[in-house]
Amino acid sequence: MERFVSWLKDNWFALLQGLGIVFGLLFTTVTLRRDARGRRRSDALALMQQHRELWSEVHRRKDLNRIFEGAVDLVASPLTVAEQEYLNLVIVHFHTGWQLAQEGTVLTLKTLGADARSFFSLPIPKFVWGQTKSTRDPKFVEFIEQCLRS
Repeated sequence: MERFVSWLKDNWFALLQGLGIVFGLLFTTVTLRRDARGRRRSDALALMQQHRELWSEVHRRKDLNRIFEGAVDLVASPLTVAEQEYLNLVIVHFHTGWQLAQEGTVLTLKTLGADARSFFSLPIPKFVWGQTKSTRDPKFVEFIEQCLRS
């Protein structure tokens, strides 16, 4: 015990510094974890808000109704500019969801894949996807194409 007291007299400042560093690192770890959880919640809320706005637009605008029809003749009734613009926004929304799903923060790739498969199997979204996929992130394109093959 006497050796410990002697050592403590000689090294109290170094011990105090070491403890300060250890507790500082622990505090930083806890703070980073809380921030990450907060960012995930914020990302989820932002994605939900974007999702709600996109799908509300379809209900407000009757000129977008045929996007969800299972049988559409694009030769007799070509794609409209409004449909094209809207679907480009939806594809960007899917891309954002895909990025977040890859990080495992908001949703899973499995859930997103099921949504993508059902949506991009519809005639008009499938047509717009086919026209624009060459301008998209190649990894995202591969994800959607894999979903469509499943």
